[in-house]
Amino acid sequence: MERALLLLLLLIGAGLRLWDAGRTPPGLYHDEAQNGLDALAVLETGEVPLYFPANNGREPLFIYLVTASIALLGRSPLAVRLPSFFVGFLTLAATYDLARVLWGRRAGRWALAVLAVTLWHVHLSRIGFRAVLLPLFTALFLGQLARGLRTPESKIHNPKSKIGNWIAAGVLYGLSWYTYMAARFTPVALGVMVLYGLLFHRQQTLRAWRGALVFCVVALLVLAPLGVYTLRHPDVVLARTGQVTILSPEINGGDFWGTLVRHTLRTAGMFFVRGDRIWRHNLAWRPVWEPALGLAFLIGVGVALAGFRRNAGAALALLWTSVMTLPTLLAEDAPHFLRAVGVLPTAVLFPVLGLLWIDKWQMANGKSVRHESRIMNHESRIARSCPRLPSRESSRPVYCLLLLLLAFLSTTYDYFVRYANAPLAYHWFEAGPVAMAGKINALLGEGWDGAKMLHGPATERRIYIDRQLWDSWTAVPFLVPEKAVRALSVPAAPDLTLNLTFIVWPYRNWESDVFSHIVRPAYLRVEAGPQAQGDKDEQPFTVAMFIHADPRPAVPEPVTRFEEGIILRAALVYPGDAGATVRLWWETDAPLSADYTVFVHYLRDGAVIAQHDGQPGYGHLRTGGWVVGDLILDEHPLSGIIPDPARDSLRIGLYRSDTGDALSRLDDAGNPTGAWVDVGVVLAP
Repeated sequence: MERALLLLLLLIGAGLRLWDAGRTPPGLYHDEAQNGLDALAVLETGEVPLYFPANNGREPLFIYLVTASIALLGRSPLAVRLPSFFVGFLTLAATYDLARVLWGRRAGRWALAVLAVTLWHVHLSRIGFRAVLLPLFTALFLGQLARGLRTPESKIHNPKSKIGNWIAAGVLYGLSWYTYMAARFTPVALGVMVLYGLLFHRQQTLRAWRGALVFCVVALLVLAPLGVYTLRHPDVVLARTGQVTILSPEINGGDFWGTLVRHTLRTAGMFFVRGDRIWRHNLAWRPVWEPALGLAFLIGVGVALAGFRRNAGAALALLWTSVMTLPTLLAEDAPHFLRAVGVLPTAVLFPVLGLLWIDKWQMANGKSVRHESRIMNHESRIARSCPRLPSRESSRPVYCLLLLLLAFLSTTYDYFVRYANAPLAYHWFEAGPVAMAGKINALLGEGWDGAKMLHGPATERRIYIDRQLWDSWTAVPFLVPEKAVRALSVPAAPDLTLNLTFIVWPYRNWESDVFSHIVRPAYLRVEAGPQAQGDKDEQPFTVAMFIHADPRPAVPEPVTRFEEGIILRAALVYPGDAGATVRLWWETDAPLSADYTVFVHYLRDGAVIAQHDGQPGYGHLRTGGWVVGDLILDEHPLSGIIPDPARDSLRIGLYRSDTGDALSRLDDAGNPTGAWVDVGVVLAP
């Protein structure tokens, strides 16, 4: 039964961390993509650095896990994020083990259940940040330390085994420094724990001096390579710390003590009042625990404070959690769930203590009820006819299970409904540029196309990309091999291939660069790229424009002709979730000297219900630049429209952009016959 329950809890934790992996959250933040780029460098060069200096410097262990994942799965968001799932899953087991060593199997089960449904850790196990490793190694080495400190009265007391525990603890602690920079505060936490032991458990602490010495020696040996690197390159390893500390006047605004007080209050409240506001780390402002586990957390804090002197496990929870909040308390943006990640294995212990207390209270209350029931049964002399109340051993922790069920439902809804569909979560993980990279791979026929891996054969399309886009979004060079694309620049001669796509930054004059590559005439179409919104941007903006140049396809007979030689070849309506898009195909049989705006009116039963005006190709294929023989695709979005071909029609025309003068439609004889053409709605096949 015990194993079946543990398996069930592990499966629940795995399901929350693996469901829709690689797509929720959407995108791939540039810190994650940089991990992927470094992993690619390891695969290409075979070098295994102790520290990765790019992107403000990063510890190596997680990047090597990503390296193995990319070697197996290729370049994709899932390959970067999948190692976090395995690390998070192992952290569930390690936290169970830590609580079990401290207080027994029941506590271990509660710890596993609490961490399994904690949104903070669920999210951390689904994204490609190296911080996910620190809770795992913290739980592992604290569990080994707890075993090494067991008294002779413990069920397991073997001196040789204890030395093994101290060695394992030293190895695991040394490796924790290769995970995430918050590990640099762990010596303070260990020092505080030693001081606590000397004050309240002096004899047991002093008896452990040999094991402690072994722990220190082993940890230093494991740490030595990184320590030597740090002494040789302090500007690389310590650079990020100086950028975010509240000791900096740029961060504290000249008010260090006021900032310290504010950060202390915010950090203390992150567990049940208000959490991290950064969408990459959290559903903004959601505390670590929702009200159900928040109640258990508060009860657990009270229990830990009451048992601080005699219960070393309770003291561990209080002291370790307090010290390991310093990385966020002493830095900007407190509370910051990545910097505070070192508290996770011990912070979970507070709801565990709370659940144990509630469980004990429930059983004590049940015992009182049973006692009263026995008296009543004796007095009424019908004891055999009364249902037997459950014994203490067979009682069920109903209240605790209810709290955990509420926590599970809250996490599931908050993460997979609210967070997964939040626009800011989409933008803060740079999902727009990631979608752009997927589109590039789809055009190439190889690599991750935004949904799955393509394995060829490669298309003949040639891709040119604006260097600014390549350099601005780290996910693009990670997901798209550099050899598969070309930098956009003015060439000496046009590219004779007419299967071209140009991806340009929309906010500069790029027309001369693009059109100098294209042999005219051609089939030209412009596609608006996805949108992005940076941390400090007030509104989303279009990341890029895709300009496609292809051989001219066969075309139908003209729908109508306008003055100046403009010909409307076809008009189709494409239904969509947010409305409809009208696509028009234009050409000209004479050079055009002016720019014209196209208007599209959508009519139902003869009345206009929507319209859109714009120059062809989102303003990038202006009529003044058309060449005789070009075929131009022109799109006009109409939001909220659900087409009904039996009742609907289109009214299409052009007017001069500078004067507003309309172009006349021509009849078969070439005579003007109105300022527009009415056509029926034809849905795209």
